[in-house]
Amino acid sequence: MATPPNKTNYLAYLHGFRGFAILCIIAAHAWSVLGYTSGAEEHNPNYIWLYSTTETLFHGSTLFFALISGILFTRVLCNKPWKTFFKNKLTNVIMPYAVVCVLFTAQAWPDYLRYGQEHGINFFFPVELAKNIVSGQAQTHLWYIPVLAILFLFTPLLNWLLKFRNGILIILLALMPLVVTRTTYPDLLSVKTIFFFMGAYGFGMYLGERQEQMLSFIQRHLCSLLVLFVASTLVNFLLFFWDYVPTGFTSLHQSVVYFQKMLTAFLALYYLHQHQTQIPKMLNVLGTYAFSLYFYHFSFVWILSDVFAKQYPSASIFSLFIGGFIIYVLAISLSLGLSMVLRKLFGKYSRMLIGT
Repeated sequence: MATPPNKTNYLAYLHGFRGFAILCIIAAHAWSVLGYTSGAEEHNPNYIWLYSTTETLFHGSTLFFALISGILFTRVLCNKPWKTFFKNKLTNVIMPYAVVCVLFTAQAWPDYLRYGQEHGINFFFPVELAKNIVSGQAQTHLWYIPVLAILFLFTPLLNWLLKFRNGILIILLALMPLVVTRTTYPDLLSVKTIFFFMGAYGFGMYLGERQEQMLSFIQRHLCSLLVLFVASTLVNFLLFFWDYVPTGFTSLHQSVVYFQKMLTAFLALYYLHQHQTQIPKMLNVLGTYAFSLYFYHFSFVWILSDVFAKQYPSASIFSLFIGGFIIYVLAISLSLGLSMVLRKLFGKYSRMLIGT
């Protein structure tokens, strides 16, 4: 039997996991953007070691957000009317996303005009803004929000599948990303990507409904799961190191990434649930501001990486590691500081404007 959802809207272990998720997502961008802006990918042969390590650890961490959304639905939101569910997502997800798109499109508008003059193209701000909102291209990392919006639209269907034959179809959906794997940069938004993240979202719904069974399963098979985690991490590293390029419908590499990240989520959720009263305060703070940190961190990562690249054009692999770590810490600190100021400034409307 499924575990009844909690009546409380606050799940300490899941809140801590949200903080862990945003730490991983920002880390994924800190070193990858630095590698790109510094040109290390091309002129530093040793960069492959740093690249493979950071990508192995952090690439694909957005899957954690999809999993969290699924768990939250069945633990907290499933008994609410659909009208309330969709209104909540429109107000707390789509609206702040649209605000961010306005800001980033306006920031880039001089570049639009410059490009238009050089190529004889007339850009119209509302049209370009609408394109950015639909495509998630106002900034590179925003592709996930249109994907998330589609997942929300499919939630009633997924909820029905969850109740059909004890959720067997949801399990099959959760396994689908091992075959139908996401596309990557520059084609981040695609039908395959939507199905890839729908697998994680649906799996989160399944786990949220069966929390106690999930925790018992992890406890019984903890050693096996740790072995699988280490093995999948090693394979993931080798595929990055060998610069594996997938061909055809299925990407072996993204299948490994999905498997590894689901194992990571299993182990992290289990640990945080077992230590709910000892979760570091900072992790809870990051969990509270995770959505606004997701929106704003990339700007700081890009600016700081550009400054580093100009100051150290021939940085060694060690310097790139240290530089990436400094950028990582500063991007978190600056994004968090900005989010706190905006939340204080906008008060009760901050959730609609900045996502927190």
